[in-house]
Amino acid sequence: MSYRLLSFKTSDEHDVEQWENRSLEGELESFNDRTLVRIFDRFLGKKPARILEGGCGFGAWCEWFQNRNHEIVGIEYDENIVAKAREFKPDVAVELGDITNLRYPDNHFDAYISLGVIEHFEHGPEKALSEAHRILKHGGLAFVTTPLLTVFRRLISHPIRTLYFLKRKFSGKPNYFWEYRFTKGELRTYLEQAGFEIVHSDIDDYERDISNRHIGLWADWYFLRKHGGEIWELNSIGQSLLKVLRLLPDSWYCSGLHLVARAVKESVTEVNGVTVAPATEVVN
Repeated sequence: MSYRLLSFKTSDEHDVEQWENRSLEGELESFNDRTLVRIFDRFLGKKPARILEGGCGFGAWCEWFQNRNHEIVGIEYDENIVAKAREFKPDVAVELGDITNLRYPDNHFDAYISLGVIEHFEHGPEKALSEAHRILKHGGLAFVTTPLLTVFRRLISHPIRTLYFLKRKFSGKPNYFWEYRFTKGELRTYLEQAGFEIVHSDIDDYERDISNRHIGLWADWYFLRKHGGEIWELNSIGQSLLKVLRLLPDSWYCSGLHLVARAVKESVTEVNGVTVAPATEVVN
């Protein structure tokens, strides 16, 4: 069952802290050696695709995909982040919007990307995934990552967090919802219920040969972050711990789960009075 991660900061406070010291250039640099790159190259590397990223931040992945000749638009709900994105690059492919109520028509995109977004809906990810399925063509691909409920988190980090926030609660201090951490089965079920079929599963973190960055350790343990370092960069203690953890399967201590899912559109539609079958697959 998913773990409900609490925070002593509000969602707005998290947004400010998360983005205030980050830049478009720094984000692009941090993509090097991400497992995401290998997955995107495998499934979207053959021909240009029309892509929507739901929850895009500064639009760094939009830049990454544009540099590979894809057509992409990023949707971001925070107007302050959109404004800052345009400060970095005036024509950045980012627009203000709500991923649970997209302005685009049915069957419009070849691919949909959601990287660490849907876990932040306290009421659940169903509406966001339903919208993703609606705007995708038949056979279009959804790339969805969420924090994974790993062995390391189950046995160590989450029990410690639970005790800490129980103490805060009994002391009368407020706790705030931040995100869910799903099991593989839970995320798979959400996608299948939204009309997708799973075609690939992987982890979301850095490749095994990278020793100085790790999203899972950086996100869970503040004291493992390199002081003054870049996003996801570990200090010497963190790097030593990562070296030991590399002896274990990645899925035991990684940051997230990455599922690639294909949109299945079984019903026919009517366009200008003419009945048409679902669009053929355009993404391999």
